[in-house]
Amino acid sequence: MPLLLLRQWAPDGFPNGSILVLVLSAASWAFSAALGGSPLGVFALSLAGAMILTRLPRHRFIAILGFCAASAALGAMVFITRPFTLLTAANYLLIPAGTTLFICIVMALVERYSDILLALERAKQTEAELAVARERIRFASDLHDIQGHTLHVIKLKTALAKQITDSDPVAAKRELDEVQRLIADTIARTQDLVHAQRRLNVASEAENAKNLLEAAGIAVTIATINPVGGSESALLAQALRETTTNILRHSNSTRTTITIDTHRIEIVNDGADTGPLPPLGGLGTLRRRLEESGGTLDLARESGSFRTTATVPAPAPVASTSEHDR
Repeated sequence: MPLLLLRQWAPDGFPNGSILVLVLSAASWAFSAALGGSPLGVFALSLAGAMILTRLPRHRFIAILGFCAASAALGAMVFITRPFTLLTAANYLLIPAGTTLFICIVMALVERYSDILLALERAKQTEAELAVARERIRFASDLHDIQGHTLHVIKLKTALAKQITDSDPVAAKRELDEVQRLIADTIARTQDLVHAQRRLNVASEAENAKNLLEAAGIAVTIATINPVGGSESALLAQALRETTTNILRHSNSTRTTITIDTHRIEIVNDGADTGPLPPLGGLGTLRRRLEESGGTLDLARESGSFRTTATVPAPAPVASTSEHDR
């Protein structure tokens, strides 16, 4: 009967039918003791009680001691059919009480271990959420740096142009031309930020990814076969950033390997979900940008691992000019 409880065991709460199993196990032990059965017949009762008592919100120690005494009291049913002797008392009183106490201690340790694992898992999820939040805050900060001051200047210049439109049309036109230039510059810088081309390179992004993933409890291995050149760095770094965010948000990864080559970056993580590939968000946009530049973005899921591979075309070799051509 306690096996039924074990099949329904969960990190929190009590299994269904716990009290019924406990009552039936107690009746079975009392009946077995009355017939002079094996003292180890108390095992079912001890296991059922231990699974319940170790999850009591308070007074667990007192409840366990009382339960040990109750198992010994039920073992005293043996004296209905047998005369009292020290050996019989030891077998049906001390052994059941000691067995019950031992099983309760083991179950309490298992519960403690389960609580620690559950707390670690929750901490890992929290770290992953914080890492994503930090990345969003960093992006918001960069966006504010780009647009905040510029929008304030635009507001002042448009107000000035409105005031002098009638008195000095030429100066008003200059102010509006300056506003137009500021708007164009802000749009370009915002696009650079969205496309991760502003101060973005593979080396710094790899270090950032390592810090974020390790903060979430994920082991990271970075293998650099050849460093990535400056012209190829932005798109590959963006692929690494998007993949890092997806690992933190959508997987249960414990290990991630990042391989960097001259025109290629590959990220492999475990803990991937099964089934077809999910709809692409940021990676879908990045795939289009890579294809427009002649590169590729390949995604594959196999044996619980997810592989993201981004490549960019190698730059065309620069033709050398011979002395004769000069």
